[in-house]
Amino acid sequence: MFHDPAFIPFTPNARPSYRSALRNFLENWPPEAYRGGYFALDGVWPIIPKTHYLTDPDLIEEMLVARADAFGRDILTTAALSANITENALFFAEGAEWRWQRRALAPAFRHEHLLALVPRFSECAEAQAGSWRRAPPSGAVDIAHAMSQVTFAVIERALLSAPGAFDRDRYLAAMLASLQGMAWTRFYAFLSLPRWFPYPGSRNIRGQLRYLHAETARIIAERRTAALSETPAIVDLLLAAKDPETGRQMSDPVLISNLYGLMVAGHETSAVALAWALWILAKDQASQERLRQEARDVAADAAIGPETVEKLHFTKQVIQESMRLFPPAAAIGRQPRADTTLGPYRIPAKEPVYVAIWALHRHEKLWDEPNAFDPERFATEKAKARPRCAYLPFGAGPRICIGMSFAMLEMVTILATLVRDFRFEPVEGPLIELAPDFTTRAKGGLPVRVTPV
Repeated sequence: MFHDPAFIPFTPNARPSYRSALRNFLENWPPEAYRGGYFALDGVWPIIPKTHYLTDPDLIEEMLVARADAFGRDILTTAALSANITENALFFAEGAEWRWQRRALAPAFRHEHLLALVPRFSECAEAQAGSWRRAPPSGAVDIAHAMSQVTFAVIERALLSAPGAFDRDRYLAAMLASLQGMAWTRFYAFLSLPRWFPYPGSRNIRGQLRYLHAETARIIAERRTAALSETPAIVDLLLAAKDPETGRQMSDPVLISNLYGLMVAGHETSAVALAWALWILAKDQASQERLRQEARDVAADAAIGPETVEKLHFTKQVIQESMRLFPPAAAIGRQPRADTTLGPYRIPAKEPVYVAIWALHRHEKLWDEPNAFDPERFATEKAKARPRCAYLPFGAGPRICIGMSFAMLEMVTILATLVRDFRFEPVEGPLIELAPDFTTRAKGGLPVRVTPV
């Protein structure tokens, strides 16, 4: 196990504070969140509803798996995210609308389709490697920014099959800017303020969102008439998607919402997970060297491909352990459709319930030395011995992330490619600060030193 003080980026508050609610809401989860199975917050203002939090795998499984139909998306997450991902997308759809969309989209994420995309993942990683080789020596690289670039290249090639079809830098900048209002929209949702209520930068963010949705609509229109490549991109499979039970196809508004949702989630969550993995490996040189040797043993100097990617077992374990310590999504929200109970706890319909993923993944009763980095936790036998819902980077139950397999193949390919050819070393400086919004990003980025091996 590898320990570093930077793996504990904040101290939990004994009592919630307004400042933490805006700066880093994870600070408001009390110390008992990391020892018990349930806690509740009454809110820092009287008008804020009581919120319930779960860190007991059995309670989590009851809500997300056994009784999934009894819980919908929580109103706070919906209010905070729906400006970015419109409410007719799979992410927000409920009931029969969700079921037919899920059935229609599922074939696009079959394993054989995703394996065929691995060469495109490799091309994007090799392009980033080439950029680093050509760059003049420098003291530090913001690995978070670099991983945003490489995973957005994946979006262009694997999701859209349209590199150069739009202004990548502008689109990426607009996407990242649009997510910066999440802390405000979440806070306003807590206060029951209307969505149009202004906040710092809100006019610019709304303009960026209009641009993003217009560009996404343009991309779909152009793909309808484009010639298919030998390996169809995800967008091509979405355009052909039909509900296997009814034959129903998605309307343009639903297609635009789902494609944009996949672009945001697929780019941002993978970028954040890869950035944390490389930042951690910069500190843990032994794990980095082991991963490098695995990549060389499995693929030598060749590009990672469909026939080699699933042999990179330790690389996958590194990503899994990185997502345990720094999960891209810090919580999953639900809302009971009627007054109910979870275990012994009464949950009124008006009060949201959250799986506290950050605390669950660092729970003292579920993990030995929970703040240490140890990829061996995800060796096959150890992983099988854990409760089903102790580890949830992609959620669980029928609403588990549809892009989970895409993301894992993408991240394994990119991480193995980059670590095989470059050494990552830590940069001295102040302890990182978390700035969790849509994902668990670090404030100001993640500096590391990158040199060819």
